[in-house]
Amino acid sequence: MSAVRVLHVTARTPYARKLRSEVVQLVNGAATPLDVPVPRDASLSWLMANRPWGWFDALHLHHLDFETATTLNAALTECRRAGKPVVFTAHDVTPVFGERGDHCRKLRILAEQDVPMVTLTPGADRQTRLSLGGAAQTVLLPHGYVVPPEEAVTQRQADRAPGPTRFLIWGSTRRNRDIEMVLHCWRFSRRLHDSTLHLLLRAPSRASLGEEFPAWRAIREHSADPRLVVDVLPFPTDEEVAEAVAGADCLVLPYRWASHSGQLELGFDLDVLSVAARSGYLPDQAEHLAGLTAEPIWFDWSDGTKFEYGARLLTALEQAHTLTQNGRNRPDGPAFFAHRRCEHELLMATYERLYRGEPAGPIGEDR
Repeated sequence: MSAVRVLHVTARTPYARKLRSEVVQLVNGAATPLDVPVPRDASLSWLMANRPWGWFDALHLHHLDFETATTLNAALTECRRAGKPVVFTAHDVTPVFGERGDHCRKLRILAEQDVPMVTLTPGADRQTRLSLGGAAQTVLLPHGYVVPPEEAVTQRQADRAPGPTRFLIWGSTRRNRDIEMVLHCWRFSRRLHDSTLHLLLRAPSRASLGEEFPAWRAIREHSADPRLVVDVLPFPTDEEVAEAVAGADCLVLPYRWASHSGQLELGFDLDVLSVAARSGYLPDQAEHLAGLTAEPIWFDWSDGTKFEYGARLLTALEQAHTLTQNGRNRPDGPAFFAHRRCEHELLMATYERLYRGEPAGPIGEDR
């Protein structure tokens, strides 16, 4: 079967870069026939400036927060003229950046241009079709692994050595994650004295620093505590992130709002307990792997009782600490990895059909 060359906008996340096989090839990081390097973080503006498009066969769109509706519409029109199938994965039902109205406008453009929309959970699938009035052509597929099973099996910890509970937060300090709340509760909790907190952070930009300043101010205020370790990297590599997560006991996901979380899936891959806000469709992601992974310790920030949020977070952190120190039951690794392999085969079979402009088939139609 002929290869299909896919351009991802963007291929910044492991989720995008894993979508490859003997047949499906990733062009991000390669070069065009004119020897123009294809950026890993290619944008639609870059794509429009690098025609003709004989160097790729299909376009896979991910996060559209930094693309304008005008550029999106123009790129989709040009892809149709050039015979290039387009696929969109709806990671975010509620936008992380930008305004909801602008986000919905872009989704409507995708629907009007008959772009298949891959949704990651049943709830997100229903919400996407509801918000678009039934116009969306949705395909329900799970998120899948972040670390390939053959690598995760070697990175998972064996028996935990005695010592402080190791909490980890990694990623950016964007406003949909309440890092300040975690720092305030964790540092001054007497019951969490025998614990550490590792922050593995992306370097801030001048464009984002104003909005993210409260988090950086809180980090500065608490940095004198020797139990807090802060690492700031230009952009942590997949290997650096996996090493940090594998070396932690608990991954803290303090989402103010979110739709889905690749970090949650990474915790599942490496058998690291998650302490997570019951936000968006994260519980659906966990339900998909029920019985194969450790159930996250959830805290609820969704009911508007904001004066209770700190207490709920701290209770969850303390529960995770107690469970870690007392020893928790570990899930069956071989069964989990077998599931992940089958799951990935399903993903790639369906994506390959979409990349070729074919219907998703029975898998995508199964609600």
